[in-house]
Amino acid sequence: MDEKIAMGFHTCVDYELIWDKNVIEEQIKRHNIHNKDLEMNIGVLSERDILITALAHLKEGVGCEIIPETEQQSKDFAEHFKYKITLGGTATRAAIAISNLGYPSLIQTSCYNKYVRKLLPPEVRAIPGIKGKEIIYPHIVLQCAGGVRIKANDIDFITPRENRILISYDEDSLNLPVLEKEFGNEIKKCEVFLLGSFTEILDFEILKDRIEKTYNMLSYLPDNAIVVMEDGCYIKEEFRHYIHSKLACRADILSMNEDELQKYIGRRINIMDKDEVMDGVKYIYNKTGIKNILVHSAAWVIVYGNNARKLNKALESGIAMSATRFRKGDDFNKDDYLYTKNLNDKSESKMFCQKLEQEYGENICCRPCKDLSFVEHPTVVGLGDAFAGGLVIGLLERD
Repeated sequence: MDEKIAMGFHTCVDYELIWDKNVIEEQIKRHNIHNKDLEMNIGVLSERDILITALAHLKEGVGCEIIPETEQQSKDFAEHFKYKITLGGTATRAAIAISNLGYPSLIQTSCYNKYVRKLLPPEVRAIPGIKGKEIIYPHIVLQCAGGVRIKANDIDFITPRENRILISYDEDSLNLPVLEKEFGNEIKKCEVFLLGSFTEILDFEILKDRIEKTYNMLSYLPDNAIVVMEDGCYIKEEFRHYIHSKLACRADILSMNEDELQKYIGRRINIMDKDEVMDGVKYIYNKTGIKNILVHSAAWVIVYGNNARKLNKALESGIAMSATRFRKGDDFNKDDYLYTKNLNDKSESKMFCQKLEQEYGENICCRPCKDLSFVEHPTVVGLGDAFAGGLVIGLLERD
């Protein structure tokens, strides 16, 4: 096959919960949770701990990934809600998103069960990372709109922004397979490679092995292929720095969202303060040595590095894809994407980007996000994955 886009390695089965404020408030009462209990960084040993951590992040408007002790705890939490079953993982969602526009891609999966076989579109060719294993380790997706009031016991807050919480214990992801030679031999003609994060690997020896195999696998790509490395909110921050150091020489772009930026620099910032934002971006650029640092937020997308302006088309494509998912969910087509592309930009974000580009010249490209205030029922899960998909097709069509 002659796919020009390849991706790896994370694939999972998502249970996308249908938001129900009443269920949340009932569970707060059932588990006797109070405001003093809300804490973002606790050990997750029970279903109660899952809810405490999720509530703390919803209150602060910060997304997170929660790894409980067993997959059963994830399933028990999900069973209080209605949900739909979809496929997740950055590479997988990105591949599905671009398939809606007719772009074929090649992915190596981390699992290959009945849902993967059923839900992957025909435009996506999958190389199974694991064969003959049908166990489902669901990834629970709790998504909430902004401006929602949650009130039970003495807990009473309004969510500051739309948000998503990811909950999973997934043995396939904990042992994320990398088919160094088998997948390497399939990507020799690819022009763009999207490398998802390794956030779910918790054993350092496993991580070392997978990063070594990833490095070797990337050597099969043509010399002019562009590698985009997706970042993540790592439970063990030292793992994040290790990955960056080992793959910096092969990654052309390190892409992260605003939460991942803030976790990296170790402080919260005002994302509409250009000096605070750029202090953080330049810190990561200097620390990692990666050619281009890309940050995507709810307001803007920035790339900082040599010849950043050449990535303008890719940024616009990523923004349009993410915004299309925000307003249409999984079910969109090329016409929906083109319609989104022509929507107005956020006016405040437009001014922010103009100021940044005036100050930093050719070393920065900044594009405002779309004004989506009219969307009544947004999808907030998978926006970063959709952005990544739009980014890679923009890179494929670069000048």
